[in-house]
Amino acid sequence: MEKEKIVFIVNPNSGVSKKKRIIKQLETELDNRFSYEIKQTERPAHATDLAKKAVEEGAVAVVAIGGDGTVNEVAKGLIHTRTALGVIPAGSGNGFARHLKIPMQVSAAIKKINAFQTRTIDSATINGEAFLATAGLGFDAHVGWKFANFGHRGFFSYMQVTTNEFFRFKPRTYELEVDGVEMETSAFLINIANAGQYGNNAWIAPSASISDGKLNLCILEKFPHYEAPEIIFRLFSKQIEQSKYYRVIRAKEVRIKKPERFHLDGEPRECMEDIVIRVVPKSLEVIA
Repeated sequence: MEKEKIVFIVNPNSGVSKKKRIIKQLETELDNRFSYEIKQTERPAHATDLAKKAVEEGAVAVVAIGGDGTVNEVAKGLIHTRTALGVIPAGSGNGFARHLKIPMQVSAAIKKINAFQTRTIDSATINGEAFLATAGLGFDAHVGWKFANFGHRGFFSYMQVTTNEFFRFKPRTYELEVDGVEMETSAFLINIANAGQYGNNAWIAPSASISDGKLNLCILEKFPHYEAPEIIFRLFSKQIEQSKYYRVIRAKEVRIKKPERFHLDGEPRECMEDIVIRVVPKSLEVIA
């Protein structure tokens, strides 16, 4: 009987020693009913190409070994196919994996793959480019740009950048169209969430469902600096929706006029034109 094929995709340029250990564990812990290949990325967006090739070759799953950036690239090659996305978390935040309760511990994540229980989830697009978890503007995007150029990854580096930039950032006014209804709002940050968190259990959209056919448009209004500790506490305790500075609108489509900068699952982008974010219901199979 022919074994089912799984392709594992890894970015060799970050967390090298940890990923080598993961690959070693696969040799002994992956169920022998599967055959598998390890593919290493060589350039930006290469993971998407490798995932598409795996689909063409009949793989039952493509597993991203990495963080949200790698997961997002792999997923782009799997949307609207029958090949499932798997994740072995190895990034700094792992927001998508945490939302789906995929274990952070490697052996447990491999066991999840061995069990091969799949579910169908939504994805989203921003001006046609797919993403899985969150897209953000304002302070969200500002920190994303600074963090990308900071030189160090990880939670503590991210918090250092966030702290450094907090007092310098100036909120702005945004013009939006939400499911056809125009609105204007001044905001510290705006996040469009398919999944609930940034990573490291910082929940920007605790009520977000990844399979309800809707996005959560999360607006955090400008707040006094002395309220920052409470906002941070609420983020990490899944209580941000109870803040008087926060509101959420559930929508299928959001248009934002000329945001200049935004992030896509943590990856910074520039855009001098309007952006349109749409949910793509039931478009991706995942092992979870």
